[in-house]
Amino acid sequence: MSSGDVSYTRANQLAKELEEELPSLFDLSYEPKWDLYDKKVAFRDPLNKFEGIKKYQDNIQMLKDSPLFTDGKMDLHQVEVVDPNTVITRWTLGMTFKAFPWRPRLEFTGSTKYVLDADSGLVVEHIDEWDSIANNQPISAEGLADVVSQLLPNPLQVVSLQGLRQLKGGGEEVTKYSLIRRFSDRIEVRRYEAFTMVQSETGSVYDKDSYLLTTDLLRKFRGDALTKPSNSLGQVLPVTEPQLQMDSGKQDSSLGYILPPEWRKRSLKPSGIAGLQLVEVPETLVATLAVRGFGADRSRSEQALLGAREELATLVTRKGFEILEDKDAFTIASFADGYEIWLRVKEK
Repeated sequence: MSSGDVSYTRANQLAKELEEELPSLFDLSYEPKWDLYDKKVAFRDPLNKFEGIKKYQDNIQMLKDSPLFTDGKMDLHQVEVVDPNTVITRWTLGMTFKAFPWRPRLEFTGSTKYVLDADSGLVVEHIDEWDSIANNQPISAEGLADVVSQLLPNPLQVVSLQGLRQLKGGGEEVTKYSLIRRFSDRIEVRRYEAFTMVQSETGSVYDKDSYLLTTDLLRKFRGDALTKPSNSLGQVLPVTEPQLQMDSGKQDSSLGYILPPEWRKRSLKPSGIAGLQLVEVPETLVATLAVRGFGADRSRSEQALLGAREELATLVTRKGFEILEDKDAFTIASFADGYEIWLRVKEK
């Protein structure tokens, strides 16, 4: 949002600067336009609070050139001029903590409120809030707990996920996405890039036997060391993750095998096998709830799945998203270490 009103001039200028420069936050050459900021600018996030342009500059420099963090990335999703004195941004921030051998990746999504002085038009307040916590006042115990939980070693970093995939027959994860909102370690909203999958007919899975038959159908399409592939190119395709099960909410579902990206543009389709179709899935906003990792209760009983769907739908609806699925419908995305519940959503 922007305005042509002269009173919006400084807010519009700040918004333009943020939109152009914030994605380069971690570039060593990035230098904010400090003349847009008041010398007594106040900064606040869940872990810190200070005042003064020098401390503000040092904080920016610490992010860019930290001895503890590397591979920093800032994804800017939105810049909005709310009024002549307020600009709000929405972002995803990620960085790798290099001081630990397992090099944990920390990710946060949230918003920043820039408050401009009514007389000078300079930024006098910078307020960060994270989506993953309720108490954003420093020093937030929730904020500290969130950071610590992301720093702790994941057992899958000790027992490699690749090894687990080999043990359990999983494959490479081929779906690519941008993290839009992170509400907890379990619940996120992601924007998935378009992908292609081979999908069984709607309603083809309705009990254990039909699930096994449909799984075998997809295996025949891919082919393996013992099975000639039933696809138009006659080539064996790799196992990929996740495998998708689209549940209609009416006691039946269909299964989907996601093609590796390098196969998307090739003339590949089922051949000599009925009940499968090629489906192009466009870029999609997806709310996810993860039931993955050691120690997680990965039950797939109807009660557990519907309970997880309800938990996910309730939270993201409360956070301003609209569920696009039919009543009780959802997708199960299966991985070597568990599964995720997926719901297609849009922002209200």
